[in-house]
Amino acid sequence: MNIRPVLGAVTMSALLGLTGLMAANAAPPPPRPESQQEFWALYDKRDWSAAIEEARRLVEQTRANSRDPLQLASTLTLLGNAQLSGGDRASAEGTFREALQITESQGAGSGPAAVDPLRGLGYSLALLERHEEAVPYLERALIISRRSFGLFDPSQQGLLRQLAASLTRIGRGAEGQKQMLYLQRIGERTYGERDPRMSPVYCVVGDWYVDTGNFMLARERYRAALDVVESRLGKNDLALVLPLRSLARSYLQEVYFISQGYQPMEQRGQMDATPMEPRGINPKYISSDGERALQRALTILDSHADTPPALLADTLIQFGDWYQVKHQPEKALTYYRRAATLVAKDEKAAPEAAGSPLSFPVRVYYPTPPLAMRNRQLAPAQIDEKFVSVEFTVTGSGEVQDAKVVEQNGSQRQASEALEAIRASRYRPKFVNGEPVDTQGVVNREVFKIKKQDGDESQS
Repeated sequence: MNIRPVLGAVTMSALLGLTGLMAANAAPPPPRPESQQEFWALYDKRDWSAAIEEARRLVEQTRANSRDPLQLASTLTLLGNAQLSGGDRASAEGTFREALQITESQGAGSGPAAVDPLRGLGYSLALLERHEEAVPYLERALIISRRSFGLFDPSQQGLLRQLAASLTRIGRGAEGQKQMLYLQRIGERTYGERDPRMSPVYCVVGDWYVDTGNFMLARERYRAALDVVESRLGKNDLALVLPLRSLARSYLQEVYFISQGYQPMEQRGQMDATPMEPRGINPKYISSDGERALQRALTILDSHADTPPALLADTLIQFGDWYQVKHQPEKALTYYRRAATLVAKDEKAAPEAAGSPLSFPVRVYYPTPPLAMRNRQLAPAQIDEKFVSVEFTVTGSGEVQDAKVVEQNGSQRQASEALEAIRASRYRPKFVNGEPVDTQGVVNREVFKIKKQDGDESQS
């Protein structure tokens, strides 16, 4: 798992506001038109291909029959959302641009009708890693939203999360932090600081701090989340699972962060991720605080008869990953096997949900080659890229065997480092019929950035 040490695009479910943290206190959405019922049924089932086709049908129908351009813009926005959720980011960008152009041509470019096209276009550009372009659209959507719905309207949370992420990616981390603190302020205004519903809000802010390398402030937020739940709902409530799992994850993220040559924020004092010389980290010695948090989360889940199976399976997999990173495969397999049993039952009940995180090998630890950490801050025009592709087998215990270079245009030193990194990596193994199996033919392609003016020296 080659974790980015700075925040990237937010996940689609959060971006589109379909699982908003404060949805309960937001204004109720307008009723869905009868003509869109089939689209929303497919969308809610996450059948993206079918939802895209249905949205295209609605768009063409609207083009042919409607004299209201804003209705066409609204239908295009449905199509863009489906394309974005289905992973077709380039098509989504074009669709949202058309929707925005229509909205602006009708004199509605500064009103509520522009918010969804602006938001969708900003999300599309962010997911295409074009954060400089995304920021103005996200900021404009946020301004119109506040003017139209109020300064502390809870529906802003998705925009704030992505704006903070994109600002951070382009070196404006201090501005990104302001957006996340504003998100927290909205939650406090909506619920009150000591309301248990603040717990997921604190976790979102904590996640942002983790991804920017400020692990101390992240854990403060996670512990605040635990405190507000415990004080009102007790020490065995299911709402504790999210902050407990987030707290545990922060310790693994810190290992990834430092192993890739980045310095934790508390050792820096500025809101960026400045590379430093990589230093060796032994993942066997991760703080036991994270392990205790995971054990407590699992105990809580096991004590509730109404625990959602998917949540239990995800927690078991996270616990398995914890031990896999620590190079304790026997312990890891205990949790993976239990999760595999739950996943198999869930897939039998809902075949459309097939494609579990145990159906293919997943890398959970990877010591990035030192040469691959060079020149990451340079602009694309200043670098040439070299690569080394390594093929290997992931065993049923998550180890790497038979690693060999199968393609490369880099130097021998780069190839050697790529091989060494893969051999030291750890994987969550693939499971078949509830048991881990070997997976052959797995390929990792490591990219090395070489400064153009001294490329020969960098490859030595």
